[in-house]
Amino acid sequence: MSGLSLAKNIGYKLCEGGKIKETNICESTLQDVEEILNDKFGNNGAIFVAWQIQNIIWGTYDGKLLLRDKKSPEPENWLECRVFNAEQEVHFKRVGNKLRWRYIKDTLGEGNYYVDSFSRLWGEKISAADGYIKLLDRQRKLYMEIPCDKTNAKWYGLLTRNYIESDVETGLSGYVDYRFVAIEPAGGADNG
Repeated sequence: MSGLSLAKNIGYKLCEGGKIKETNICESTLQDVEEILNDKFGNNGAIFVAWQIQNIIWGTYDGKLLLRDKKSPEPENWLECRVFNAEQEVHFKRVGNKLRWRYIKDTLGEGNYYVDSFSRLWGEKISAADGYIKLLDRQRKLYMEIPCDKTNAKWYGLLTRNYIESDVETGLSGYVDYRFVAIEPAGGADNG
């Protein structure tokens, strides 16, 4: 399925809702990061992705951040990290030896507009086990393992929510922030 046909199938729709937003800075330790996540997510599970100098790592959050091998990640090595589910996201970004974080939670209400978009992740599914899908980009000989229980597709993608606001002085509207929402199947026949 091409990117254009995928976009047509998902469609872009302007939606309205409420939004809570908060920002702050924390130490780049696992304990400090998990304390923020416990406060924001409570018992709700989530997915996380972290960008490090040498790679991108994926895992889950359910009271603790865990990689696929059940080890804890090392926030000291993060350049950036997003912990997200359908309702909310905490986005960490390195600033010196600390992490600046931004929290967004969708709420019922009016006054905030958003558009959801979908981007296919590189690679094709070569296996699925234990709640993870292994994607392989054969040309570049790269793979990544993403947390996803939906194992019936060949390709997968990232659903992103893009928030829109208007400038009072100019009357122009545009994207002001975005967050990750979910990993979803992106089509293709299951090959395994």
